[in-house]
Amino acid sequence: MNQTLMTLGGATTLAVASILSPAQADTTSILKTTLEGMEGMEANIVRFDVDKDWVTDRHIHPGHVFVYVTEGSIEIDVEGQEARSVSAGEAFQEPPDRPMVARTLSSDGASFIVFQVGPEDEPIMVSQPE
Repeated sequence: MNQTLMTLGGATTLAVASILSPAQADTTSILKTTLEGMEGMEANIVRFDVDKDWVTDRHIHPGHVFVYVTEGSIEIDVEGQEARSVSAGEAFQEPPDRPMVARTLSSDGASFIVFQVGPEDEPIMVSQPE
């Protein structure tokens, strides 16, 4: 892996970690790349491994987010929608700029992959206190 990609991945991990409770989530940047033919846009893929007590702060995503749960189950509570449970083998989409909170439902924690397409050089999660 080249140094530029490793640096960009580290920046993504730091931005994500600031929204999450530090002892509750491990994030791994899988890919961060600009999108050819879509100037100013990039794709980020990040793996989350979270414990049983994991919960995010209220936040938004500047881009379109797609999530695939690989282990356990999580609850997604997007403002203006009913909270929903998503289990291993299921996926969901979150609209950009909509405040939300996520938390673990399973007693053994959970793992999921986040794929976001959004504005280049913006964090994938931005805190939105009430």
